[in-house]
Amino acid sequence: MSTLLWPAIISSVSALLGVAMGGFLTARGQERQWARGQQIEACAAIVVESTRVQLSLRGQWKHDQRVDWMPWNEALAKISLVADRSVVEAAGEVDAVFWQHSDRIDRGEIADEAAWFVATELMEAARLAFVNIAKRHVLGSADRLDRLPVRRPSGYMPGVGTAPSPSDPP
Repeated sequence: MSTLLWPAIISSVSALLGVAMGGFLTARGQERQWARGQQIEACAAIVVESTRVQLSLRGQWKHDQRVDWMPWNEALAKISLVADRSVVEAAGEVDAVFWQHSDRIDRGEIADEAAWFVATELMEAARLAFVNIAKRHVLGSADRLDRLPVRRPSGYMPGVGTAPSPSDPP
């Protein structure tokens, strides 16, 4: 083989290896981006559905309405497929609090607004913990929320000098 042919072969092989490596790295980056997008979507579903379930539990308590658990269970299934253990565990804690309070409602243990207020604080604490864990593990954000954006007014205590406004949920 001619010595002039070796540089051409080396150049061609190097180009092919570069293209293959570039394709591999691009595919890997796209896969990571897709996975992150799926995690964000699953976390958003947990936040949305947890708000809906909490409001539905109030309907269960006040109006003997049944909670539709299907969307919540679907959100839990999705998060368990795409998120890391700490995020899944935080979602499970929200679920455990919901089950606990649904059972308490069925047994008649939540009898007045003050008891509902205590139950709501526990649900909101679990939901807030989920949001902060998801922000840290999925978004890589060190920024923590102190309160959920959907909440009762600060300092509101049922039956203590404040009458609910017509816009308060039933």
